[in-house]
Amino acid sequence: MIRRIAAILAALAVFSGCNPSARKEETFCITGRIIDPDGCLGRSIDGMRVSATDKSAGKTYAGTVGTEDEVTCRYSVENLPSGDYVLSFSSPYYEPAEYPLSLRADKTLDVTMKPLSLFSLDVAELRFASRVTTREFTITNLMDKSVYLSLLPDDTVALLVRNISGLQRMNQVLGWQGRLEAGETRVLTVEIQHDGKESLLEGSLVVEIDGMRLSSLPLVIETTSRDLYGNLVGRVTDGQGHPLKDISVYCNCTDTVVLTDEDGRYSFDDLPYLSQVRVIAFSEFYQWKESEFKNYVRDEIEIDLSLERCRNHLVLGRQEIDFGTGSVSRSTAPVSAEIDVTAETDDPVQFSVLTKVIGGETYPGLNFVANGQFQSSLKLWFQLDRSIGQVGDFRFTAVLKTDSAGTYLIPVRFSNTE
Repeated sequence: MIRRIAAILAALAVFSGCNPSARKEETFCITGRIIDPDGCLGRSIDGMRVSATDKSAGKTYAGTVGTEDEVTCRYSVENLPSGDYVLSFSSPYYEPAEYPLSLRADKTLDVTMKPLSLFSLDVAELRFASRVTTREFTITNLMDKSVYLSLLPDDTVALLVRNISGLQRMNQVLGWQGRLEAGETRVLTVEIQHDGKESLLEGSLVVEIDGMRLSSLPLVIETTSRDLYGNLVGRVTDGQGHPLKDISVYCNCTDTVVLTDEDGRYSFDDLPYLSQVRVIAFSEFYQWKESEFKNYVRDEIEIDLSLERCRNHLVLGRQEIDFGTGSVSRSTAPVSAEIDVTAETDDPVQFSVLTKVIGGETYPGLNFVANGQFQSSLKLWFQLDRSIGQVGDFRFTAVLKTDSAGTYLIPVRFSNTE
């Protein structure tokens, strides 16, 4: 009977799974976040390994690593029996880390990984102050192998970064790239253009090594009202490259005339942003010369001109026209003024008188000889009809331009009353 009862109990124990020798061992898991002190968790994933080693049994259990979003990285090691473990983390981009722990239940552990120094920069940020367009810095590859370096401006400053010398421009998305040999230090120059409005933009250059984002270099661009204006400089020379002094140079953007110095140099300030710039150089002894239109998009542009000597020269009997003061309502007839012009040679001279080159539009009611040809001498006349004018003081400059005898400025002035 006793044997029979024992056999029945053994069978029930096997059927119900309560046999101590057949009982499944309870297991646990370790989970948590991998934290990058720079907030650049994207680099944690590539090549990141996590494992737990049982200190008594010597068995190692591999874990998994994955991202939840751009700034969250999680890991887990599962099916771990109760015991004492060493939790290990390793990656090509971080210093190895180990955490001893006793596991008697599921455990959550967040770990902070210290990035390896794969490269070094000699600046903490690139700041472009007002009217500063280039900044230089160096980057050094600290690894014992060659790497592929990429610099990518973020969306805030992407359109303002014109070039990064020392690297090759791929496209708007890939930015600038180049290979750095082991231990190599390279000098890079970032060139920007200031925005067309007053602003303070704070962006960054993302630094990638072998396609892995590792860091970012802050980039600050300050644009003030002064950045919306530029400077024009240039030099005027003769056909042999010698500088020409006291040559008149006119700029369309400022509507002013300056004279070249003894080195043939001239300058204009405060050109409006994104201007179409043209200059005209002229003199009594050199032929009229116009430049091509040039875009101003930086802090300064340069336009040089070379002039040819004239074969002839003119002598003007008077240097200006002053019609004085008169009444608009009581004026009865137009008033006239003449300038005697004499050429030094008997060669024919083709001429034209311009009043829209310097000083704006022509005053209504003013007539003059506009163009023609003469030989030896000319009477250049101006006529003012105040009856179709308006009240005020008027000043502008007429330009006597010739094909072979130089260019001459003639100030014209008059005042009108009621």
